[in-house]
Amino acid sequence: MKDYTLLSSIDGPSAIRNLSFDEKEQLAQEVRDYIIEIVAANGGHLAPNLGVVDLIISMLSSLNLPEDSVVFDVGHQCYAWKILTDRREEFRSLRRKGGLSGFPKREESPYDSFNTGHSSTSISAALGIARAKRTKGDNSRTVALIGDGSIGGGMAFEALSDAGQSGENLLVILNDNQMCIDQVVGGLAHHFEKLRTSQRYIRLKTTWEVRLDRIPLIGKPIIKLLAAVKRNLRLWRRQDGGIFEQLGFRYYGPIDGHDLKDLDRHLRALRLVRGPVLLHVMTVKGKGYPFAEDAPADYHGVAPFDLINGKSSSEDGMKTFSRVFGETMIELAQVDHDVVAVTAAMMQGTGLQTFSEKFPDRLFDVGIAEQHAVTMAAGMAIGGLKPYVAIYSTFMQRALDQLIHDVCLQNLPVVFALDRAGCVGGDGETHQGIFDLTMTLSYPNLSVFAPATASDLRAVLLLSLRHDGPILIRYPHDIADSRCLLPEDFDEDCDDLSKLVPLRRIESGDDLTVVSLGATLTNTVKAVELVVNNSKNNISIDLFSCISAVPFDYYNMLESIQRTGRLFVVEDGCELGGFGSRIVSEVMRSSAKVSIDFAGVRNRTVGQATRAELLSDEGLDAAGLAERMTRLIEESPKSG
Repeated sequence: MKDYTLLSSIDGPSAIRNLSFDEKEQLAQEVRDYIIEIVAANGGHLAPNLGVVDLIISMLSSLNLPEDSVVFDVGHQCYAWKILTDRREEFRSLRRKGGLSGFPKREESPYDSFNTGHSSTSISAALGIARAKRTKGDNSRTVALIGDGSIGGGMAFEALSDAGQSGENLLVILNDNQMCIDQVVGGLAHHFEKLRTSQRYIRLKTTWEVRLDRIPLIGKPIIKLLAAVKRNLRLWRRQDGGIFEQLGFRYYGPIDGHDLKDLDRHLRALRLVRGPVLLHVMTVKGKGYPFAEDAPADYHGVAPFDLINGKSSSEDGMKTFSRVFGETMIELAQVDHDVVAVTAAMMQGTGLQTFSEKFPDRLFDVGIAEQHAVTMAAGMAIGGLKPYVAIYSTFMQRALDQLIHDVCLQNLPVVFALDRAGCVGGDGETHQGIFDLTMTLSYPNLSVFAPATASDLRAVLLLSLRHDGPILIRYPHDIADSRCLLPEDFDEDCDDLSKLVPLRRIESGDDLTVVSLGATLTNTVKAVELVVNNSKNNISIDLFSCISAVPFDYYNMLESIQRTGRLFVVEDGCELGGFGSRIVSEVMRSSAKVSIDFAGVRNRTVGQATRAELLSDEGLDAAGLAERMTRLIEESPKSG
């Protein structure tokens, strides 16, 4: 057990202001140790939080909080902030059900000014807060903390353009660690490289300054001279232009984000500067934990892990849907040279790391720019390529207009692989993948698939290679069922894949028709077995695995309903306006005598929990589904 002597005495920002710089250094180390301990036990975002500990201590010490407002971009770097602003003990419940969120939450604390979870939003939100303050005569400062990956997003550019000409008292702190989740890409990243004096500067601060200080008489004067050169170099950099000066910001930096004295000096001085200011701070992602420093992308978001060797306790070799997607993409690329992959700063998370190594010229990481990724893929399709766009379901929300306007209306052969669809554990409501079906089922020309197993996903991807039109494939962040449920004479064409697959282990049903969409199948099978095995009335059920939401196999379902007179539909998307309600509305047109129920996600603002806990709370686990099936059979008269 680590000793958190100093940390345990901190009850808010005012206590930090009274610390010496040596004590602040000790506090930074204790905060890092505390973060590592809790994330190792609970999982969470490790590397981004370790990198900003010194910066957050300086912000808490220098700003007038909570009167000043701080908006975190994305928010997955707010752990030190939470620990030092009245939530130290609650932090032990991080990402646990009913516990502390891993992102800023206004309902948690007055120190959290804006709820965040998605990228590139902080400058817009902070500018809005600053304008509201000015309108109401409030002279307090508003701060946006944004990373070099997030600032490359289109929304951040729009906000910079507006804020730079606004005259508002807005401080943008650019946390430059040369990473987002994967390596930062794009022209803006190269611009930062020109602004940095990073390698030489940090080496000077950490090595040569110590050596010079030991030289009698002349050591300290040389250090002061070098400091003056550094300040003049920064001034010259600002006068040289830079994109931020051109947009209307006063630019300061870059400065060492792990030098508490320099951070404190800049932040206190910048309180006196009126108008929009940008402070460029350089940090090391994963600072203080060697495994995270050496592999910051691997330790961006982690499952619980062993503190000693850094290995995840959940590494059991079982294939996830993401891994199946990545492996199948390599197969497709080997047989078709027009296959390319597009991702928006999610190469590792979507399973494309190995693809990028085998086909480096056919992987396009556009950074945090989902709108651009989708429309660029449309252009690729028009140019004769076969683009596969891999994006998390929750982030695809940012590019719906591009999906409709630029892909679907033109009926272009672009494939969208939506990872993290359905209920997503750990990150709370901002990262749930429950809205994609409600948003896309009615899009023109778009085929929508939800594979239930690894073989389903592979089959849909093989189909996509020949399909002439847009396809969306959604699957969860979960272990992929290894069973093959497809018939032996299966052929990868849309007609075969759109057919409902009857599970032969359940005898032909007379009492209930069950349709399970995608990866809900595992719990649905268990639920059906519970109902059949526990029934005293010899109940029989037709159970169908559905992997094609659009087009949908109404024929086989209606044929079954004519026998059973009852229908139960299961999905892991929003129940309101989702797949189930779409199917039910069509059934009601065909037969008004059918008793119907459908299960989906009702709580659309669910907090953090494991995927299993989320499914259980929604009644989408085996027990919950079995209860609803039994009630439907027992309480509804059979008709048809």
